[in-house]
Amino acid sequence: MNMIGQHKSAELTIPCHWNKAVIDRILIQNESASANVAEVYGVLADGGPVGHGRSPDSVAKVARQDTIDFRNYLRESNLRFTYLLNAPFRFTGEFEQKRLLDDYLGWILSELKPDALTISSHELMRFVRTVDSGVPIHVSTIAGVKTVRDLEKYLDIRPDRVVPHHDVGKNWKDLSDLVSFGEQNGVRVELMVTESCLYKCPSRVAHYEHLSYGRKDEPFHLTCNARKMVNPSEFLLAGGVVRPEDVSLFEEMGVNCFKITGRSKPADWLPETVRAYQIRNYEGNLIRLLGIDPSLKAEEWFYIDNKGLDGFMRSFPSDENDTVRREYCEAWAVKLYQEGWLFARDESLYSVEGGVFRLIGQGGECIAPIVRREMGC
Repeated sequence: MNMIGQHKSAELTIPCHWNKAVIDRILIQNESASANVAEVYGVLADGGPVGHGRSPDSVAKVARQDTIDFRNYLRESNLRFTYLLNAPFRFTGEFEQKRLLDDYLGWILSELKPDALTISSHELMRFVRTVDSGVPIHVSTIAGVKTVRDLEKYLDIRPDRVVPHHDVGKNWKDLSDLVSFGEQNGVRVELMVTESCLYKCPSRVAHYEHLSYGRKDEPFHLTCNARKMVNPSEFLLAGGVVRPEDVSLFEEMGVNCFKITGRSKPADWLPETVRAYQIRNYEGNLIRLLGIDPSLKAEEWFYIDNKGLDGFMRSFPSDENDTVRREYCEAWAVKLYQEGWLFARDESLYSVEGGVFRLIGQGGECIAPIVRREMGC
């Protein structure tokens, strides 16, 4: 792992549930933390004419004036607020689209006044720059930046930050290069730590395109999680999964901004998860920390003991090919299962044959419905 040098203290960014009581709890936790929450990110549930990276039905709904009041509350608490314009977006040339966008951006920039905007569309970033030349822009993970070459094309809008593609968390060569390039060009890297999307997910682009129309996305969650249930090593391979204890590995690379995902999770989930990353320690089910669709209640019936993964990331073959990475994660899944660190609570059975760890049949009462729906049964 490349050492980039000394950097400022790590910060956490957290999802907005529009809940002041949750913010108060997190501010108290900040007082004794080694990594402080410094920023909250969120958006109106309907997403206006742009949309955002979640289904509108899966996030808390709040009125515009309440949004402004909450943003002011964050400011009084010395917390930054970033507004999301992060669904895939294209200009159609239609007058009505332009009118709605002008109105929406006018409200955001003139009344809400966020500290930054997170955007996925390069076209929209350029348009925002014609409206406001100074507002900080963060390149969303939905833009899919994996390499320096990917990031270079966004320099024309002078981004302040980039949230890389979730796969980058398991490819340290590309991540290290992004950090170094970012330092040279004033672009901070923000790494997701609770995002369990499949490594090299074949449905990623289709999923985000689907969300850009404000649709429910349950089928995509079923596909993603069915694969994890059949082959639990996918949880370990997911680039957006970083244990609290392993944050320091990425700090050694120069990453000092870590993003906790989970806008669709219950508000009371957030302080517990944030605390784990604030103190760099968690004793319990790793699945509990992840931003998995809460309707699945995965942490209630599938268990991976976080402490069983001590040493996993330190030896991860991040700069090898995908076959080596997958074999490494498979070996760890077998180890966890055989030592009792990984198991299903719904009577699902797994087998280990030739070093391969797989679900037997369609699983127990919780796993089986997910697998069957994905198979069209």
